[in-house]
Amino acid sequence: MKNIIALLLVSNIAWGQTALLDTNSILIGEQINFNINNPISETEVWPTYDEFLADGIEIIKEGTLDTNKNLISQNFIITVWDSGSYYVPPISFSTNNKTEGLLLNVQSVILEEGAELKDIKQPMEAPIGWSDIWPWLLGIILLTLIFFLLKKYILNKKEVIKIKTPKVIIPPDITALQQLTNLDKAQVWQGGNVKEYHSEISEIIRRYTENRFNFIALELATEEIISELKSKVNNEQLASITIILQRADLAKFAKSKPKETENKESMQIAKNFVEQTKQKQINNG
Repeated sequence: MKNIIALLLVSNIAWGQTALLDTNSILIGEQINFNINNPISETEVWPTYDEFLADGIEIIKEGTLDTNKNLISQNFIITVWDSGSYYVPPISFSTNNKTEGLLLNVQSVILEEGAELKDIKQPMEAPIGWSDIWPWLLGIILLTLIFFLLKKYILNKKEVIKIKTPKVIIPPDITALQQLTNLDKAQVWQGGNVKEYHSEISEIIRRYTENRFNFIALELATEEIISELKSKVNNEQLASITIILQRADLAKFAKSKPKETENKESMQIAKNFVEQTKQKQINNG
């Protein structure tokens, strides 16, 4: 019977375009097919739908476009959720090529007189599968990992006691005497570098004086250093450092070349000056 009704619902078959329903009468929620097709050569536009075919007619599934034997077709599965008559308007494929409208009747479910009302069946419980188990397993693994990391790096973290190594301060006299000894062993003036030899002695004594008496001796002229030391050393020590610095200035700027005895003398005077002016060490024992 449905096949006979379906044939009666075909519109404009002679022209090739077709709009076809499985049947023109359904129950609420019943799903049926709605199919449209048209010759490719006579198709300028193709209808598109969102969620509804027409007012009240919901599209459950929209099929893909199909081309076969010069025809283009598409199938839709539709349903209606309320009783009544619903009109499917004509579908236009071009200016002079369209289907006729269709009518779909939707009926409510008819209960037999005196039929017994039955309780709604409870949902059937689906068997538990791997897709239900793996999220729980993953959660347990992540929680275990987080607990392990917290325990290892935070909960059991012991306070690290940093032992500060006391800074070793070498007295300036030790440094100066070591530098003078190294310079003496290098035999700089014996190799003809007299000016460099006296410049080195002058720099060592200036640095020692700066660290020992706390003033910028490296940046001062010889006269300024001597003036600064007048209140800090005795006359003999002041005379000694004057000889060292002035002899170095003459060798460096006046191109004077000290004699061998003066070379040896400057080294000895420098060592004596450091020994005589070094800071006395306090014995706490």
